[in-house]
Amino acid sequence: MSKRPGSKLPGGGGGGAGKRKALSIKEKLDIIKRFEGNERTCDISRATGLKESTLRTIRDNAVKIKETSRTGTGASAAKSIRGRPREIEEMERLLSLWMEGKRSGTTFLTAKGKALSIYADLKRKSSNPGEVAPFRASCGWFSGFKHRYNFQSLQLLGEAASAQLKAAKELPALIQKLVKEEGYTLDQIFNFDETGLYYKRMPRRTYISRAEKHGPGPKAAKDRVTVLLGANASGDLKLKPVVVYRSANPQALRGVVRASLGVHYRYSKKGWMTAQVCIDIFAEFFPVLEDYCKRKNLAFKILIIIDNAPSHPLTIAELNPNVKFIFLPPETTSLIQPLGQGVIALFKAYYLRRTFKMLLAATGGENAETVIEFWKRFNIKMAIDIIVEAWNDVTRECLHRVWKKMLPDLIHEFKGFEPSEQLKKIKASCVDLAKQVGFEGVKKKDVDELLEAPPDRLSSEDMRQLAAEGQVEAEDEEEEDSPKAAPRQLDTVQLSDVLGVIEKQLQWLEDNDYNAERSRIVARGVRTNLEPYRRLQYERRRLAKQQKSYVYLKRREVNGPSTSGGAASRLALDTPRSVIPQ
Repeated sequence: MSKRPGSKLPGGGGGGAGKRKALSIKEKLDIIKRFEGNERTCDISRATGLKESTLRTIRDNAVKIKETSRTGTGASAAKSIRGRPREIEEMERLLSLWMEGKRSGTTFLTAKGKALSIYADLKRKSSNPGEVAPFRASCGWFSGFKHRYNFQSLQLLGEAASAQLKAAKELPALIQKLVKEEGYTLDQIFNFDETGLYYKRMPRRTYISRAEKHGPGPKAAKDRVTVLLGANASGDLKLKPVVVYRSANPQALRGVVRASLGVHYRYSKKGWMTAQVCIDIFAEFFPVLEDYCKRKNLAFKILIIIDNAPSHPLTIAELNPNVKFIFLPPETTSLIQPLGQGVIALFKAYYLRRTFKMLLAATGGENAETVIEFWKRFNIKMAIDIIVEAWNDVTRECLHRVWKKMLPDLIHEFKGFEPSEQLKKIKASCVDLAKQVGFEGVKKKDVDELLEAPPDRLSSEDMRQLAAEGQVEAEDEEEEDSPKAAPRQLDTVQLSDVLGVIEKQLQWLEDNDYNAERSRIVARGVRTNLEPYRRLQYERRRLAKQQKSYVYLKRREVNGPSTSGGAASRLALDTPRSVIPQ
């Protein structure tokens, strides 16, 4: 996603007590000329006394500054631009971050409320609150803010709400007509939707939540991931989830083969879906969809329904001629988008339930970890494992049932199944598990609050930290400079030792358990689950023997074959598994 102008504070946006220096257009043009003369940023900073972040902002806005100098008079170009209060600029920057994450559902009233809330917070934390200028969040300010940050598509006062409701009512009939005319089956119709997930957030009344709120360490904004889910209308095919995180190579994933994660792992600086990630992911999905159609003896023609978020560029509709996209009208997502009719909510509930189960398993028994100890080591790798399991928990019936609003004439009712009823059961299970862990104060309303809160509801402090960390990443690119971690390896000798130890322990159970049936069931289950490792061990031994045979033959060729050497050589090469005595 392209950066929005103004994402960095002019002049560095520091928290010093002095007023920010306002630069004239002429001074900015002089700085631009220095950049065009290939001067380094650090050299210009020393010469002008300006921070490097300020200089980069001027360089990035060179086109706009030059245009301003051409349209203004000579006198006005030489004057300083009217300085704006630092608190207002900081508020607008944080507000832009909030609106970028919110993506939809933003009107003047919601933006005004958030702006006033952020500004009041900044004023309260100012060293001299009495000197901070008043701010009213007027319509004129909002219009200028939209222009400065390229939020031109926002609509004021919810004036388009009636048109959106009308579109939500008319669209299903149009889609069903298209499905009938083009001959799509439910197996060929897909919906994709993403959601924000704070993978380390707990219900409010847990002492983990209170400790994270008041203690040092990463804020919730740092633990945010975006999860993209996709499935077809029959519920027969669930695509592998996409997880977008704010780190390209987090410590917990170093040395891990990404293809083995069970998700498509992607990186963006804010942990949000971007247009480029979207394009790359769908390019990977298309071969999967084509293979699925072949297995079902269907023509490879796919209809994908998706919302029109900025991170879903229209160019994805041009990637494959056999795949047609329908972009839902603005603000209709919550009304008719299939995955938004219960799948996303159930997925998050399943995620929370499995998190509690993992926490309970890790802290139960003697010499086990405490809850705080486990939570400190809970990382993105563990979260990804739970995401995979939670997506597997979503049933085919649920994935089919949620298309009722979009394709009312094509969806079969499932008696006794309703996503909302299933969601209530999962929430109740989460409350029970929380109490088993030791969170006695957790109530149903706490789980409701956690699961139903908008994923992008960040506090001002969260947004400031997220923005600061994003700037550090942009300047340092620490992920790119960090040394490459060696890939994880299974040493053949150690693998054999581990398998041997497990087999001895299973044999001990079979020899000592008075309940022969119990030990037999356990041993058979463990041996079945270990079969992939045994096949790996067998393949490695077979290749080692083959390589040993090849080395033996090469040595015989150098020393000169015996009378029977030629036959032996041909036998070994024709049948690689043959063992030649040495």
